[in-house]
Amino acid sequence: MRKQLQNFLAIYLFFIPMGCENTFDPLQENDKYVFTIYGVLDVHADTQWVRVMPIGEALIPTDPDPNGTVVRLARESNGETIALNDSLFRFGGDSYVWNYWTTESLQPNESYNITAETPGGKQSLSIVTLPSALSVPEVEYSEEYESIMVSGHTEEQLVLVETRYLVQAVTEMGCAPEREVVISHQEEVTNMSGQYHLSTENWSVIAKELDVNAFNFIVNRRELIIVSAGEDWIGLSDLTEEEIFLPDKLSNVENGTGVVAGIASRKILITPRQEPCQK
Repeated sequence: MRKQLQNFLAIYLFFIPMGCENTFDPLQENDKYVFTIYGVLDVHADTQWVRVMPIGEALIPTDPDPNGTVVRLARESNGETIALNDSLFRFGGDSYVWNYWTTESLQPNESYNITAETPGGKQSLSIVTLPSALSVPEVEYSEEYESIMVSGHTEEQLVLVETRYLVQAVTEMGCAPEREVVISHQEEVTNMSGQYHLSTENWSVIAKELDVNAFNFIVNRRELIIVSAGEDWIGLSDLTEEEIFLPDKLSNVENGTGVVAGIASRKILITPRQEPCQK
């Protein structure tokens, strides 16, 4: 289940839901779903993104022409409403998706609704409650054993704790191409009365991922990612991996399908980006 949660968070955080467009067959008769909506509202993000696609006759959209969709974000407490900007993203071949965004600041512990509307007035709606702000934790790091100590406070549940490395294996032939290694620490974090702690070493995990001995690798960047979420975080513990991507099993979109999550995320750059080894 931990792997399923990581995969699902990847969809939330990095907007790679091409597979999510496969949640059902759009070629079937459809009088229930108007849009698919996927994304996150992040307390600490400078730009909010959601992916909104009309449910039509094609499994993978190939039409780059504007479809007239209007996406709005409204704050529930005072009714303040803004229209999101649209951006067309092209994937391999003739596959297109529409992402909608705003640089509007969002407030912690507030509920927001996202409404997508067709030119004919049909709508899909998702209501999301944001968690409390997540303070920047204290981080101590030693490059000798790639050891990390993290201490912080949160009023919410931690749904993602991981370190990310850009690394290169060093072999007799020289430096291998650069790779990213992501290590989850979700099960290593202790959390008591809102105070969480992490203490671990990552050198052996990196070496195993690269299939090299001991310290035969170079680290070109180190990052720590921490994400918290509130009580309305959609749980996955009772779902199979297949059920996670079924619209009737996991969706908080009315008259549509998809998931919009409210989170607070922190990305801490432990060591700056170094130029890759060219040997």
